[in-house]
Amino acid sequence: MNIDNINLGYFQGDHSSTCTYCHKGKSYSQGFSTNKLYPSTYQSMMDRGWRRCGTYYYKYNFAQNCCLSYTIRANALLSQQKKGQRKIAKTFLKVVQSDLLKNKLESLKPAIQQISNNLKKQQEQKQSNKQPQQLKQKVEPKQKVVEQKQKPQKVSEEIVQSLKLHFKQFQELIAQKVPEVIQLFKEYFETKGFKIEDVQSIFQVNLNIDTVQIFPSKVDSKGDYYSNFMMLLYGLNKKLLFQDFPVTKFALQFIPFVQKYFISNQFQFVQEPTGFLSVFTKENQQKADVHLQKIEKQVVQEKQKIIIEQNIVNQQKQNIKLIDAETFKSNSFQIGNMKVLLKPAECTDENFQLYQRYCKEIHGSAKESKDGYSSFLCEQGLDQKKFIQSQIDKSKILFMGCFHMRYYVGDILVAVGVVDITETALSSVYFFYDPIFEEFNFGTLGALVEIEYVKLMNQHFPDFKYYYLGFYLQNTNKMSYKGDFEPCELLCPETYTWVELTKELRAEIDRRQAQAINQRRLGISKQNVGVIDDMKLNDKSFYGQVQVSMRGKVMKLSALNFNMTKLNNYLDNAFSRFGRQLMEKLIFEL
Repeated sequence: MNIDNINLGYFQGDHSSTCTYCHKGKSYSQGFSTNKLYPSTYQSMMDRGWRRCGTYYYKYNFAQNCCLSYTIRANALLSQQKKGQRKIAKTFLKVVQSDLLKNKLESLKPAIQQISNNLKKQQEQKQSNKQPQQLKQKVEPKQKVVEQKQKPQKVSEEIVQSLKLHFKQFQELIAQKVPEVIQLFKEYFETKGFKIEDVQSIFQVNLNIDTVQIFPSKVDSKGDYYSNFMMLLYGLNKKLLFQDFPVTKFALQFIPFVQKYFISNQFQFVQEPTGFLSVFTKENQQKADVHLQKIEKQVVQEKQKIIIEQNIVNQQKQNIKLIDAETFKSNSFQIGNMKVLLKPAECTDENFQLYQRYCKEIHGSAKESKDGYSSFLCEQGLDQKKFIQSQIDKSKILFMGCFHMRYYVGDILVAVGVVDITETALSSVYFFYDPIFEEFNFGTLGALVEIEYVKLMNQHFPDFKYYYLGFYLQNTNKMSYKGDFEPCELLCPETYTWVELTKELRAEIDRRQAQAINQRRLGISKQNVGVIDDMKLNDKSFYGQVQVSMRGKVMKLSALNFNMTKLNNYLDNAFSRFGRQLMEKLIFEL
């Protein structure tokens, strides 16, 4: 079993400070310092809400903090770049693939400025080329097929009453066939997050048939009469459930349903794609069949069009590949003319000077000290000697510990991604870059590269698939962007289960943030999992199995002649934050 040392003395109580996010309220956390933890231990800790800063490991007190903070992660294998992220990736590839960056440069700034100017000119030219076409499209009139119209005749009261009787019977039929109707609209329900049981009342509304209108047909080929009966059904259900109900799309889906069930000895009914219902008398059966064939052909064409459009959308939504797969190794790869090296985290003059420029020009911070930088981003908080060799490709090694992803153009360091790597995940700690790249959103680009790195490594290490982004704070701009790397999950602070970050959950977080701290409900998991309270699983005999280190000697508490009551506060505090499984992997220094 891997054993890690921590200092139990830090667990005397919560540490409080002014919130670094809102700068108004208080932030509470507990933590400990240690020379090194095993990567597997840190992975378990992240899954209970812990993070590290150098060799200090901390966990927020969720119940007391002014700003709601949740541990956030993304499954890199499912990650889809959003439109803005794809644009950033495309632009950045143009920059790093430019001929101006092929050669070793004394100064990058003039080259980057020239590339930026060129890209802006290309964009302006692209826009100017579009304008004449847009104007032309507006000027040219659309050709319309003009159908022969007949003078409308008044619909007899006998026909009106007969049709309304049909409509009433069809309304009852729809109510009987609700499950089948729901299947027609299943795709729409799923995209809106509706549950089937929530929409059982669909098309069961009590429509007042007297409100239905019947008109003489204005176009001979489209029936003898037409009615707004179906439109009223659509409208009522839109009012109840579908605020953006696309009538045309779903009217097309409803056509086979109408033809299957709306059968009459007196009339033939044809569902129009517009939502209206065409009515043919039996004398015009042949005309009705011709019209129905045209509509069914239109349905086929529309379905093909939808498939083509969806394929185009899917192609557009494909992630932009940043890493050159041919150059990819476990510890190095290429992005255009830029080389990225994975190196153990360490403080050098090269990366410290880059960090200073970044802090000064991007954040307007005062001069950073080298010691502060080193303890913040360069400490080896995890055991660096751990690695796994791939069983799929022996040349691939999964290095675990604390690393710097160093981005170079030629031999010039332009960015550093500070990351932690465990057996199953890459955790993003920090990212800083040369300010000359500011307009190209290098920070977002760095996250996309790290996600892609996880995907490529997963081909050789199947368990390595998660991307941890630290804490998600929805009411803070500099932390809420993490929710853009979809699909992503938040860690429930009560059950320690992962919950998908949906639109509904975002709204719920906003609601809770507005509440008083002592009124907030903590859990976000809807799973049938009780609140994890490891103290309830604890018996005092377990404490006797805990190992401690005194004067360099490791032993069990049960072997010491200690009054256990003096240690209970420490142990209880640690137990509630680590849980039983992690407690068994720790030695407490006393």
